[in-house]
Amino acid sequence: MQLKEAIQICLTYLGDEDASINAQTAQHPKLKLLVKCANLVIKEIATEYVPLIEEESVDVVEGKINFEGLTRKVAEVRKVQDIDSGLPSNFYCAPTHCKLRNEGIKRAKIVYSYIPLDIDIEEDCPLPPVVSAKTLALGICAEYSMISGMYEQSVMYSDRFKQDMRTAVRKKGEIKIKPRRWY
Repeated sequence: MQLKEAIQICLTYLGDEDASINAQTAQHPKLKLLVKCANLVIKEIATEYVPLIEEESVDVVEGKINFEGLTRKVAEVRKVQDIDSGLPSNFYCAPTHCKLRNEGIKRAKIVYSYIPLDIDIEEDCPLPPVVSAKTLALGICAEYSMISGMYEQSVMYSDRFKQDMRTAVRKKGEIKIKPRRWY
């Protein structure tokens, strides 16, 4: 989904359903603010609800994996594995690097969640398909309403956004109930 789709839905929620988004209107102050709100919501979704996962092979220098050498901004390191042996490695994280406790590792595979970069109105959202344009629009409306001083609307949009996110991340599988004996 493009960010433009979510912002169009957001404009409908805010009562501006007649507004159209094109190259000229994209420079309007309200649309610029909505894009900023959208980037805040995208980062919130990626850090609190649906983590975006990246996996990379990196060189280990002096037992450290520097975050500067990774392609994305690290939010949380999930797993580090020695490429040569395939064994997982124990580690701890500092703000700028990940220190491995196993010695002798030269190349490692690191799995981490990341924080997405800011996007523009014409770009695709980096969110997974479980997050719909409507859900993102509700989050944008909540942020915009809070910034604009419309606190009651902000609470309403925020509650609906959180409910949609809980529904999106809920495990959808077969429900199994253990058989019981009745005496």
